[in-house]
Amino acid sequence: SYDVITMAYRSGPANAPVHESTKNRFDSFAPPRNGCRAKWFVDGQDFMSAVADAIKAASNEIFIAGWQISPHIYMKRADTGVGSLNSRLDQMLLRKADQGIRVYILLYWESEVVAGMELGSAFAQSTLKHKNIKVLRHPDLSTMVQHGLRGTGWWTHHEKVVVVDRSIAFVGGIDLCFGRWDTHKHELTDNYPVHPSAAENRQSDRTKEGAKMYARWIGKDYGNTFVGGSRTRLDLPMVDYIDRSLVPRMPWHDVACSFTGPPVHDIAKHFIQRYNSVGDEHQLHVDDAGNFDTSDKFFDSIAHNVRVQVLRSVDNWSAGQRHEASIHNAYLHAIEKAEHFIYIENQFFISSLPGIFFKVTNKIMSALAGRIIRANKNNEDFHVMIVMPLKPEFPGDWDTDDGKDLRTVSYWNYVTLYSGEDSLYSLLRKGGIPQENISRYISVYGLRTHATLNGRLVTEIVYVHSKLMIVDDRRAIIGSANINDRSMHGGRDSEVAVMLEDTDMVHGKMNGQAYEVGKFSHSLRCHLMREHLGLLDTEVNEASSLSMKVEDPLFHSDVWEIARKNTLAYDRVFHGKIVPTNNVWNLKDLKDWRSNVSLAEIDPNRAQEELSKIHGRLVMYPVLFLKDVLTPSYLDILGMYVDSRGHTWNLNFDEPQTFAA
Repeated sequence: SYDVITMAYRSGPANAPVHESTKNRFDSFAPPRNGCRAKWFVDGQDFMSAVADAIKAASNEIFIAGWQISPHIYMKRADTGVGSLNSRLDQMLLRKADQGIRVYILLYWESEVVAGMELGSAFAQSTLKHKNIKVLRHPDLSTMVQHGLRGTGWWTHHEKVVVVDRSIAFVGGIDLCFGRWDTHKHELTDNYPVHPSAAENRQSDRTKEGAKMYARWIGKDYGNTFVGGSRTRLDLPMVDYIDRSLVPRMPWHDVACSFTGPPVHDIAKHFIQRYNSVGDEHQLHVDDAGNFDTSDKFFDSIAHNVRVQVLRSVDNWSAGQRHEASIHNAYLHAIEKAEHFIYIENQFFISSLPGIFFKVTNKIMSALAGRIIRANKNNEDFHVMIVMPLKPEFPGDWDTDDGKDLRTVSYWNYVTLYSGEDSLYSLLRKGGIPQENISRYISVYGLRTHATLNGRLVTEIVYVHSKLMIVDDRRAIIGSANINDRSMHGGRDSEVAVMLEDTDMVHGKMNGQAYEVGKFSHSLRCHLMREHLGLLDTEVNEASSLSMKVEDPLFHSDVWEIARKNTLAYDRVFHGKIVPTNNVWNLKDLKDWRSNVSLAEIDPNRAQEELSKIHGRLVMYPVLFLKDVLTPSYLDILGMYVDSRGHTWNLNFDEPQTFAA
């Protein structure tokens, strides 16, 4: 028998078609699948290289679904720079199409009028013209007529999926678009010439032949939303839109995974359901998978044995399917079942806020609060670590009219975590945890880095775009869903994620005690901690005590101290250029803070000495920033960022007793 999740709210018109019922865990359309091998990817360099290899190996069919695709993105790049057009996405796909490989692409059709975004979907569609390539954009006019507000472009197709030959699938937070390719070092600068062989006009840069270094981020791939605004004129992809000799790029941190085995067919099924719901005359068929080569050509010895369940947020408007919010359900289940440690990276953290006009109805934050309060009552070793962007990726400034989105999303992040009677910290205090003990159970961080650009010291945040949760180093959820109602609701943005549960265990430690951990989840978390703490290039041995401690996730007090020292060092060196910061509570503080000359300007040599003390990129999240002035926006009434209608969730997320093969 199965314990079935029931949802009190179902979206879509009353006469919506009846779709297949489910008894799968989390109310997903797909059951957990055994016999899978999975590999994780941190940051765009390794991920895009693996996707490029899979595309190159394709012998039948390629599926790509994305929020945004930049045809001119280079999927592979040498350390010395991009040296040819061979690895550019459009060239790769067109070559495969010439070989007779069928390529199907689903793109979000952005609304510049309603949502105010330019993502270049029309340019991508026109660039990838070929008889064997089909690019569909959605939602279109017919969607608006049929589904009203949800079909106008207010909600998006936010998933990031690649399937090759229905034999390997890629799922995560990384779109194949400009700005996403990045290395573990998250470099700020790339002020080098374009290699002649990588330029659109191969004769244009012949004078630069023989240079030791060439650009790795070409044209609009080099960007910084905070300084240059959002990318525009995407029909001119190879033309810079900010001055790279003056402005550092905004680094991009992200996580994704690939897997082989039975769940690949579930991802393909989801893609086909979406593709067919758009109404193209050529319908795809799920049962065609039997005609594909499922040999071991995608076998990877580095991959780990796991059980995988495909999860999604969809509805009738987005996929022609019944309402599904299985990603949200899986998060709640994993939090409830956590024994000692939860690690979260997410682009947003907007959750569990009651109210009359402004509500946030997903229950992730309240689930975390409940689990922490239980740990405190039982005196358990338990900790939640959250890594998120220091500020949302919106143009504009904190004190100007064009910064309303920046301020609004920041407000909801802060009010979820720290401020107000319904915040996480408030719930923990009400649950009996003294203020001074809260840090035992939860810590929140951001990422920042620095460099020298044309002789000047510069700094910028590392933008955290991951949508990841790791629990007890035994299971992980990786996908495209942010922690907010847009992603978790099911009837809004379409999303795809997977829960990966380790089946190969190794001996580990939890707060110094023996504890079995999973190879996939444990190795992923350890890599992330080493990257954030600057330990990837450090040999792990007995003399490297910090590297050894990374293996035990409950070494959080050491992490907190490193982040605190890093934060203070950045404040001393860059002063007013460090925003957000706990030194600024209101707009007067902001003006005063920015008016002070920084050590980087007064004494660069001393500033360099201070920066040499920084370990990695981890810094404290600024809990007090603009606490006196941040407020909601009129957009919240429309449900843009939160749920103004206040739908309720009725959830039972127990595991079924048996699992489908």
